[in-house]
Amino acid sequence: MSTENKNEIVEVENNAMVVQRETEEYVIYKDENGKFVRKAKFNDFSSIKSETREEKMWLLNLLEGAEDTGNGLKDHVGKIIEVQDVITRTYDRINEDTGQQEYGVLTYLLTPDKIAYVTSSKNVYFSITRIMDLFGKPNTPEWENIKVKVGKEKATNGDMIKIKMVG
Repeated sequence: MSTENKNEIVEVENNAMVVQRETEEYVIYKDENGKFVRKAKFNDFSSIKSETREEKMWLLNLLEGAEDTGNGLKDHVGKIIEVQDVITRTYDRINEDTGQQEYGVLTYLLTPDKIAYVTSSKNVYFSITRIMDLFGKPNTPEWENIKVKVGKEKATNGDMIKIKMVG
């Protein structure tokens, strides 16, 4: 089994997936049937700077999924949310059917009142990343709080949650 990456071919014996190309943003695989699959890469980010013990405990509880610290974004379709801070956290898991390692990202949109809206929607991750590329990141001087409207649309595997900047 060869294990070099970064624009090199990587063969994995058990899964028969071969990396054809890799960039900072995605990896292109060729599967055992000869089909190409593009998988996005995600990055961790946090605009929250917790300094006190209380702030650190709040952040830990948020990231650990304490029930009283976060709201599912999918439960707030149609709502306009003022976003002051953003956190993105990557995760990985093993697909039990294929044995492939799969990557995902949780996106936390935080209001000025520290109410968190959380989603694993890749669409929301890419939207908020584009917004931060254009308008600056929440921990930089050029950032002004934004307003996003939560939406959804039908996708092949269920509903897709998305956001649209409205202010």
